[in-house]
Amino acid sequence: MARINVEDHKKAIFTLNGIPPFEEEMTFYYDESGNCRKFSLTDAGFNNTDALKGDFVLAGVAHEGRSFDIDVPSLYAALDYKEGQKELKFKHLFHNSKDFQSFIGSKRATGFLEWLIRSGLYIHYSALNNLYYSLVDIVDSLWETHPQWLMYMWGIKGALYDFVIEHQDEVIDIFIRHTYPNVKDVSAFCNEICSLIWGYNDDSEYDPDFFLELLRQMLKTAGKLDKLIFVQDNEPFMLIQEYYIFYTERCEIFSKSHHIFDEELTVQKQMSNLELYENDIPLSNWQFVKSHENIYVQVSDLIAGLLRKLFLFLDENSLTDIISIAMKLNDAQVKNFTLLWMLIRKSDEKSPLFIKNTNSQKNVQERMLKLQLLGVSNKESL
Repeated sequence: MARINVEDHKKAIFTLNGIPPFEEEMTFYYDESGNCRKFSLTDAGFNNTDALKGDFVLAGVAHEGRSFDIDVPSLYAALDYKEGQKELKFKHLFHNSKDFQSFIGSKRATGFLEWLIRSGLYIHYSALNNLYYSLVDIVDSLWETHPQWLMYMWGIKGALYDFVIEHQDEVIDIFIRHTYPNVKDVSAFCNEICSLIWGYNDDSEYDPDFFLELLRQMLKTAGKLDKLIFVQDNEPFMLIQEYYIFYTERCEIFSKSHHIFDEELTVQKQMSNLELYENDIPLSNWQFVKSHENIYVQVSDLIAGLLRKLFLFLDENSLTDIISIAMKLNDAQVKNFTLLWMLIRKSDEKSPLFIKNTNSQKNVQERMLKLQLLGVSNKESL
């Protein structure tokens, strides 16, 4: 049984985000979308192309206190709930939509988002870019020898992610040859990455990327020391072995709240082996339930699926494409993109920790800009 004191973790999170501790008692409900179980390297690249393209999303709704009433009949009516149907699922919301753009203008999308706005519930989510998360251990390994550059952490992580996206085949070839994240010859690994960065970043036609060059210099030092602690002594090629830590993190950060998850046997088993403590008092602030017995978890399923589809849509279309798409949207589509933006903004105002993105800052900022262009900034009135 692993005993975990959550006080230090909470303090680090609040300090890093520059916000006061969240001490309010709330109830959070969760479901997930895009759980590939394991994310790993293979001879051909990655074991799951869908996980490479789309986020793992743990999301749902929340309300103040322990009890709350919602208008379930109006929700069923908005989603055309059929008698005898066991429970609400995202597939019922998405229904026969051919793509996300057509879905967002559908009657069911409108009905659900309008209901959600009226319900008084908050949405929350933790969205994880699998590739980004698989890379950041490289950067995190460098702080031991370069603590002075901690202020540039997000910029350096983003530069590494962008570089890998742009030169994926070459970088992944290095990773595979060095059985990443179980690097045996750190010196050779760092030198190969540095050489690749130097070859592309030292272009006289453009100013070199500051963060990328800073990363290269830090990797040079790590190579000389033969030390990258977080990408050594791990299972070869295994990038993400489990997702349960994203469940426990919510219980830790919102320790005064109660957390209700959809049944997920692997996660339940892993969390049953944990003992969380705060001020020497055991935390037992979570439970797993059968989704068909809890309407809030069913609503969380709708939100998790919707958000993953939304993020995929935003990522697959460039800013130029989004501007072009925005000009052709009908009023229902503009309205629903606006409602999504309003729901995210409402939750962020409650606490920035309601919305967690394990992704590059550039990607996160671009997503919100694109969503704003599609919705609130699209037309003066709906």
